[in-house]
Amino acid sequence: MTENRNDIIDILKGIAIILVVYGHVIQRTMVVAGADFFLNPVFKVIYTFHMPVFFFISGYLMAGTLSRRSLTEAFKSKCKTLLVPFIAWGTLGVFTIYVLNGVDGKALGIAHLPDDFLNDLLLNPAIWFLFALFVSSCLLLYSVRWAKRFGVASFLLVYFLIVMIPFNRYCALYYIKWFYLFYLAGYFFSKSRFTITSKVIREAILIVSLIMFTALVFYWNKNDYIYINKMGFMSHDYLYEFLRVTYRYVLGFLGIIIIYYVGVYLSKTKLHSSLAYIGIYSLDIYLVQRYIVEGLYPRIASKMRINFDFNSPIFLCCFAPFAAIFFVSVCLLASRLLIRRSPLLCRLLLGNRIWRDKGNVLFTKCVCISRGNHE
Repeated sequence: MTENRNDIIDILKGIAIILVVYGHVIQRTMVVAGADFFLNPVFKVIYTFHMPVFFFISGYLMAGTLSRRSLTEAFKSKCKTLLVPFIAWGTLGVFTIYVLNGVDGKALGIAHLPDDFLNDLLLNPAIWFLFALFVSSCLLLYSVRWAKRFGVASFLLVYFLIVMIPFNRYCALYYIKWFYLFYLAGYFFSKSRFTITSKVIREAILIVSLIMFTALVFYWNKNDYIYINKMGFMSHDYLYEFLRVTYRYVLGFLGIIIIYYVGVYLSKTKLHSSLAYIGIYSLDIYLVQRYIVEGLYPRIASKMRINFDFNSPIFLCCFAPFAAIFFVSVCLLASRLLIRRSPLLCRLLLGNRIWRDKGNVLFTKCVCISRGNHE
């Protein structure tokens, strides 16, 4: 991208994770009030591209990893940095549910735990992001291996085989179907080393992307969310489903282009260091906010009896964004104080190791979130 590639990537992740929390604040506030968050205009815009940004960046960084490591080393790394945290957070989440709710008051519902554990952790994982990212990494590594014999066709074949699986119910399969193309796109973008030197062309791309995104997002409806449609070509009108999925992909990629230009612009402002710092902790924030924003906040909001016009500027431009920044700060601080100070918790929950020098933490080496060692 640029010579400050790492800084730009951290800034992009910082912007994206703020949007994630922003969207969750809108969602949880409206759920408490009994409103349909899927119809909220800001929520709609955020959810067209915020997670595709993370998968695109991950694919981009994976290309750098494979330029320095073998396929076997890369796979082992992803097991440590993605699979271990997925299992750890999933297990913690399942037991947390039992601690909070219990089942007939019998030892946290242990009598029903095996079946529910299998469903919540493996068949319908709550921490779907880590699982989808891990599977995407494995699919890419498998494709790279066969690319030595079959070229680009191996990548396309694996992608289409995944997409055409006739069910979505288990193992967050619909997330993998949807996001893997963004992961692939990031990988190939990095491999191509594509750059645009002309300022006029860069500005033209941004303007066209903004116009197209604004025009297309107007037609977004409730059934376009991946959480509802689930990438299942289930109807008899296959052409309609194909066009719907294509429409979502176009919006996703347009959003990635726009957010990249926003990141480049903000990298030249005073917000540069703050956004980059948040980006370093993007994985921490994403995981911790599940407890604070998605778990604790709705309980507080229900007692506060928040009454907003959820389409008003006061809610969308004041309350929700300020609440998002507050929760991002709380999650970041919670991770620094409760997770990153413990080598064991850091390995289990973040998939990394803490390096120490004279008793002080110098830096954390984590494939997913490190600013100095993106992989």
